[in-house]
Amino acid sequence: MKYCKSCHVHYDTDLDHCILCNGELEQEGKVESVYKFSEMKKTPAIKFFYRLFLFANVISALTCLFLDLRNGLPLSWSLVVAITNFYAILMFIIIAVPTMWTSKLTKSIIVTAMGTILIGLAIRDHSWAMDYVFPIAVGSNILLISILIVTNKKKWFDYFAGLIIITLIGLVPGLFNILHLTNESMPSMICFSYALVTLLGIIFLPSKSSREEFKRRFHF
Repeated sequence: MKYCKSCHVHYDTDLDHCILCNGELEQEGKVESVYKFSEMKKTPAIKFFYRLFLFANVISALTCLFLDLRNGLPLSWSLVVAITNFYAILMFIIIAVPTMWTSKLTKSIIVTAMGTILIGLAIRDHSWAMDYVFPIAVGSNILLISILIVTNKKKWFDYFAGLIIITLIGLVPGLFNILHLTNESMPSMICFSYALVTLLGIIFLPSKSSREEFKRRFHF
């Protein structure tokens, strides 16, 4: 009988890979039943600092917003501080949650690009973020994931979902350009064109086996 160490599933078939995670199955020998009880451990002190970090950032954001509103000032510096605080929280969550490094990188780039745009809006000078930061960040991420899929075909599906998401986001700069929200159209149109070509490639170029695997994973 074969066994998947990642999913803890036994297979009495001729499959070589797990249908859940696509990992290689191992041949099981004769195994004796062994009952193991994990030792009771105290809650790590680091979890307290995690909660303290989140709490401090939320309080900092709310305090700055309150000070601006109380003084009757237009929200400016307080918005920048609040955006920075919530950016720190999101980045902390992305880093702390155990996922693939490519997923963390994709999320980090998206969050950083969106945070930059929000800060630009807060200081009433968003053109540099909309014109350069967002399209370049998204386009670079599409290129990175595409390279990973080509160079590591065994794990193509692990990157494929992220590629679809970031490719759809890559169409947004083109929409900004159409709505005249950008001053420099070149970076936005390059990102839009690259994302569109990649999306069409995802739709029309995959092999038959790739399509079958995609349908099986998503139960189509």
